[in-house]
Order: sequence, then structure tokens, then C-alpha cells
Amino acid sequence: MLAMRARPIPKGFTLIEILVVLLIVTILAGVTIARLPAFAQNADFDAERRRLQLLFTMARQESILDSTEFGFRLTDNGYKFLEYDDGSQSWADAESPFQERSLSDELKLIIKADSDGFSLMGQNLPPVLILSSGENTPFRLILQSRLEKTSRILMSAGYGEFVWDEQ
Repeated sequence: MLAMRARPIPKGFTLIEILVVLLIVTILAGVTIARLPAFAQNADFDAERRRLQLLFTMARQESILDSTEFGFRLTDNGYKFLEYDDGSQSWADAESPFQERSLSDELKLIIKADSDGFSLMGQNLPPVLILSSGENTPFRLILQSRLEKTSRILMSAGYGEFVWDEQ
């Protein structure tokens, strides 16, 4: 009987196998990197959405606890909360955490408020009022993402919680 010699089993990868794996990894990395800006913009949109709801809720709670009136107004590149000063009977910029905030270029705010029925002394009345009685101006605050073509609406009927509704 002839003794058969076993061929040694190769212990490695061929050049073709390594090149195929590198090609697949390169394609996956390219697809992932191309989508990174969209992930970051979506994160900005979600963060701003959560921030707005939190600030409105905090303003309502603070207005009731401290018997003060808050206002909300859009600025050229963002938004700010105002506080009514009874002494001077005028609106002043609110302090932290309600300070003026800027929006990124990809985000846009539109406000639609029904201010009929509210009258406070002072000039330049903000479009949205948050009163110490627990009432607020009925409004719809539309947050839009220009690149993602997404929008959400923060709504209030004048009482109760501020809620987001998808458009």
C-alpha cells in the first residue's frame, strides 16, 4: 500500500479574499459617512423639540409658583422668553434657563397665536403669554427642519399641557 502524503492545509487568506473584504468595508464606510450629516441634523431637530417643550412647561410651572407672567417671542435667528415686570410695567428678557436661544440654519420656527382676549399693560406684547393663573395664549408653534422637510407642532389650547402633534 502506498503511503499518501497529505498536502499541507494553507493557513491564511489569499490576496483575492483580502481585497474583497477591503472592498466591502470601504463601501459600508462610504455609505455611513454620507449619512452622518443627516443623523446630526435629525439630532438637532429632536434636541430642539425636547428643549422647547421643557422650557414651556418650566415657564408655566414657574409662573404659577412665583405669580409672574411670561411671554414668548421669536427673534431674527431664534426665540426668547420674556418676563413681565410689574414695577416698570414692561417686558424684560427672562433669565436663565429662559434666555434667548439661537436656532441652527437648518431649523425654522413659525408661531401662530390667538392673542384675542388677553390684555396686559405694556407695549410690544409678546405673541404667546404664559400667565400666573395657569392660562396661556392658545398657540401653535411649528418647528421645521429645512433639509429633512420635517415639521412638528407644539400646541396649547390655553389650558393644560403643551403637546407635540405631527404635521
